[in-house]
Amino acid sequence: MRTPVLLSVIALLGSTACSGPDFDAQSEIRSVRVLGIKAEPPELALDPNASTLPPPVTFTALAVTPDARPVTVTYALCRPDVNPYGDVACPGDSGVPLNNGVLSLSDPAVQALLIEAFQAATGSTGGGDGSTFDFSDPAVQQVLRTGLPLFVGYEATDGSGAPEGVERGVRRITLRSTDTPNQNPVMQDVLWNDAPLAGPLPLDTEVTFTPVLGAGSEETYATADGTRTEQVFFSWFATGEGEVGSFRSLEPVDGKPGDPTTTYTTTKTPERITVWVVARDGRGGTDWTTRTVDVGP
Repeated sequence: MRTPVLLSVIALLGSTACSGPDFDAQSEIRSVRVLGIKAEPPELALDPNASTLPPPVTFTALAVTPDARPVTVTYALCRPDVNPYGDVACPGDSGVPLNNGVLSLSDPAVQALLIEAFQAATGSTGGGDGSTFDFSDPAVQQVLRTGLPLFVGYEATDGSGAPEGVERGVRRITLRSTDTPNQNPVMQDVLWNDAPLAGPLPLDTEVTFTPVLGAGSEETYATADGTRTEQVFFSWFATGEGEVGSFRSLEPVDGKPGDPTTTYTTTKTPERITVWVVARDGRGGTDWTTRTVDVGP
């Protein structure tokens, strides 16, 4: 069974659920694939001026197959003492199950695992007595200012039992203290010829797709080096026998170069295809949109 790692961004939270040097091949859907996992909200944000826990986070997977078979996805919060990038039992013995994909810090099992994570991060009990942690403890506060990474493992299956019918991986989420929590970008539309992608697409032709983000999707945020703006990147996927030109594309921002478009070369014979584009903001935010169109008459 292949166990690809899916994070929310290329370098942080970020690769897609396949591996290998041929990036274009990642756009093809030949088996059960998890193209993205959206967390809502995209991080566990503790208000520095409040004494309440952050709200629960709900995980939703964009899990697909070549022929639109239903896919079941289960999640678990992984233990801090295991390598999340290895072939670990998370979901399984190395994680706490997240019913319906919901991560809640009020869950006693999650709290116990969180205590272990703070103990590992601070090298102590985290201001508690070994069975609790204290958010006001200076060592805990320092960890929270930087952000405590947590890993959620997933398993997607179509129930067939075949190797190509299962995918496992991890999704990172951060627990941090902030009064400006990150928000997910919004994938508003996909354009072809400056109009919403609806088809039919011409046969044996290279066409250009352009993603459209909703207002406010590219947020500004503070860093040690000053204020920055998110540079949203896109991952493109399609069924059928056509070919996606660029698996990844990138929005230009703050003088950084980028081209958000991709090309798609259609086949010589008619077919119906589904196109997915996944947007990630580099800080854990994710969104996507789907279009099903005909190629040819």
